[in-house]
Amino acid sequence: MRYFWIIGCLVLLTACKGEVKLPEKPDDLIERDSMVMLLKDMTILESGIQNRYRNVTVFYKVMTQSGEHYLKSKNITTERFERSYDFYVSREKELQSMYSEIRDSLSREVNQLQNQTN
Repeated sequence: MRYFWIIGCLVLLTACKGEVKLPEKPDDLIERDSMVMLLKDMTILESGIQNRYRNVTVFYKVMTQSGEHYLKSKNITTERFERSYDFYVSREKELQSMYSEIRDSLSREVNQLQNQTN
């Protein structure tokens, strides 16, 4: 029994030595600045829908339709957005930088709105 365990571990170790391949840059990649704007707007959209629809099924359906409508208004197909998003997701530091930029921008906007109401 012990030998089977050792052999099983060796098989797993040799099977896991392949390289992880990052997705290639798509020909129609949404440039970083535009992607940041899209993700920021989608974050605001998602927040509003989440506050209105507590049911997960309804939220998912409304968010999907609203996201597709938003992308269509920007002349971007869902497929292009997904290819671009997959590319940025595979570059973790870049995506973190993008989301930090979005967070900072949203924080500034919230502060401006709070200052206007005071």
